[in-house]
Amino acid sequence: MTGNFPQVVLRERFDWIALDFVNTTVLTRSGTVDALETATQFFAWMERATPPGWRDLRPEGLPDRRTLHVEAVHLRMAMDRLLEARAARSSVDQATVHALQRAIGWARTSRDLEVGAHGTVAITTRYEAVHPAAALAPIVDDAIRLVASADPARLRRCRADACLRWFVDTSKGGRRAWCSMTTCGNRAKATRYRARHERQGGAA
Repeated sequence: MTGNFPQVVLRERFDWIALDFVNTTVLTRSGTVDALETATQFFAWMERATPPGWRDLRPEGLPDRRTLHVEAVHLRMAMDRLLEARAARSSVDQATVHALQRAIGWARTSRDLEVGAHGTVAITTRYEAVHPAAALAPIVDDAIRLVASADPARLRRCRADACLRWFVDTSKGGRRAWCSMTTCGNRAKATRYRARHERQGGAA
């Protein structure tokens, strides 16, 4: 990976904010690019991704912002383990369960029923912070909904050699291999193309 490829990858979305959050690391030939490595990078990502409740739950004081950043890094690892367990149809270890339960308690939730003028009905969830890292609670909620609803056989890591990202395969045939055709899929095709032409050149 060269150029601005990692930045492009980190801007991609995966239909679930939980996957967007877990997928904030990108492997490159030079190492790992981590959108959560510093507090500044983390808040820039949160501002761009705008997880549910972010505007109300975003901390302003420096100590609270540091707490949120530290907790986010730890929570991302726990959510990755949750996805691994679900994809493998195995039990979730107690350390992961504890980490997720702890994060859920960082925000209180309330729900309101809203009825539109034309009979539309919607439920609005509101969050109230009870911890500096409250902004992570809605992301955990999303992760729980994901593992409860997604077919484990379609919850996958990208097959690209230099990618750790998760995705849910929603294709009709269920044979999707890449997290994104725009990035990893096209890169894999380009690699195969170069390898094929090198073999043909060597055989000439």
